[in-house]
Formats: sequence, C-alpha cells, structure tokens
Amino acid sequence: MSVASLATLLAMAQISPSPSATAPEKKAAAPVKGKPYTPPKTPWGDPDLQGLWPGSLNIPLQRPASFGERNVLTDEELAARDKAEAQRVENGHWIEYYAAVRQASLIVDPKNGRLPPMTPEAVKRNKEMRDGLGPPSLGGVDKRADSWTDFDLWGRCITKGLIGSMIPGNLYNKGNQILQAPGYFIIRNEMVHETRVVPLDGRPHVGQNLRSYMGDGRGHWEGNTLVVETTNFVKDIGMNGIAEALLTDQLRIVERFTRVGPDELSYDATVEDPGTWTKPWTMHVPFKLDNEYTLYEYACHEANYGMADILKGFREEEKKRVSGSK
Repeated sequence: MSVASLATLLAMAQISPSPSATAPEKKAAAPVKGKPYTPPKTPWGDPDLQGLWPGSLNIPLQRPASFGERNVLTDEELAARDKAEAQRVENGHWIEYYAAVRQASLIVDPKNGRLPPMTPEAVKRNKEMRDGLGPPSLGGVDKRADSWTDFDLWGRCITKGLIGSMIPGNLYNKGNQILQAPGYFIIRNEMVHETRVVPLDGRPHVGQNLRSYMGDGRGHWEGNTLVVETTNFVKDIGMNGIAEALLTDQLRIVERFTRVGPDELSYDATVEDPGTWTKPWTMHVPFKLDNEYTLYEYACHEANYGMADILKGFREEEKKRVSGSK
C-alpha cells in the first residue's frame, strides 16, 4: 500500500472518531452485570475499536512456576510486584513506571502461564547461533558485541516483531492507536513506529514468496470480535527476546480484538510455530482506553550513531580488560 493510500485511510478514520474519544456529557452507565457489552458502531456499521490503548500495564509474559494454574495475584503478591517495579524504575534509565495489576501473567494458555517446550530442533538451532552464544540480544553487550549481528532486530531499531509490539510494560513508549476505515483496520505502535494496515474484504494472503518482519495480516469479524490472522513472516525473526529464540517461516499469529467495555479492550493472541514450539500458546492483554495519551516520534538510532557508539564503547572496554586498567 502506498504512503498516499495510507494517508487517505488515516484521514477517513479520523473523520468519524469513536464516540468514547470525546468526553460525554454524562457518565456512561455501567453495563448490566452478566450481560455482554455492546460496543458502539462506526458509520459503516463495524464495531468501533478506535482510540488510544497504551500498554501501561505491569504484567510479565510468564508467571512463576510455583503459581501453577493460578493467574490472579494475592494482595501481598500485588504489593510485592508493584514495589519491585518501582525499584526497577528508580535504579534504571529510560524506564517508565507501570502499576501492577491482578493478572499474574500474559500467557493464559498453557494454563500454567508459561511458554510450551521448544522443539529439539529449535533448541539446537538457537544454541548454535553466534558460535554457541545463542540468539542476538537487545543490547548485544551481554555476551558479545563484535558487530551488528550481535544485536537483535529491536536493538538495531528495525522492529519489535508482531507480538513484541503488543506486549505491555517493560520500558517506555507503550502507546497503541487503533483507527478504522471502511474495509480496513489500522493499528499504530508507538515503539519503533510500526503501523499495520489490515484488509477486511476477504482477500487471500499474498504469495508465500512475499514475506516481511510484521507479516501479512487479514481480518474478519466474528460478531463484535475482530480476528486478524497474520502469516508470511520472514524466518529468523525474534519476538522482543521471547524465549531467546529466533523463529521459523512457519510462524502464524491469530489476534482477537474485542471491546468489552466503554474503556476496555480484550486482546488475545495465539502464536503457532511448529518449527519452534511443541504446541501453540496464547497471551491475553486487558488494554485500557486513554485518549489523553500522546504518541511521540520514536526516532531510535538517528543515522545509526547509537550502534556505532555501542560497538566503539565495547572495544574500549576490551582494551581496559587487556591492560588491566579500570
């Protein structure tokens, strides 16, 4: 899709904003308990998912093994997680604070809230990368930083990957904006300025030889739920460091977007890659509407100075170790 076409779609989507995007004269009545929420509709009749849905949530991807199948924190666990997050922010840099919530882990299937085992082939493949150091990492300097190949795609400011772009918390710039136009669903991620334009007209996926970092998405409505299936990923992409694994071109992701309240968006994503995991897994994110949130430019490594400086700094650290100086 051309830049001009995207601009046109964005303009169309902005013409008829979600009813919740403007302050109502009266406080909306709470939905009847036990009765499913009926979302507002766009002028063309689709359920309206538009708005700013930042991932300002402190929920880890996996839950502690000791929790078993319990995915709700006790009062004590909630306070401990919130305290740990506050300390992490205080002792770190470029980190925003996100309050802890009751949900113990993003992963809800398997029921133990943990990633399924990797296939033996995937374990071997990942272990052998970088002369046995494993897959590249965000900072590159944890084990080795000899070249750009020691940095993952996020560390190189290319992409966080489809699931990585939707995971809440962790660092900063967690904004997500949903826009809609007749026949299209558009979602913008503030981090690494990703934008996906998903057709809803029933067209097939592009040919298998056409692949990209964010894949090829196709959407359809199932009642009030928008279902987006994405395939055609390039191989050897990461997912924001998930499982320290690079994935195969068999990767398939199915997302479900459901507005379950005036300011609540239920997001569920099922990840399937038989070349990496022994079975699919699903994560759930309870996004909250915040139309006061501001999406900022994510410039990342301007002209890639950051990459060059990191590698230069690592060489200086090596010289110091060799000379025995501090």
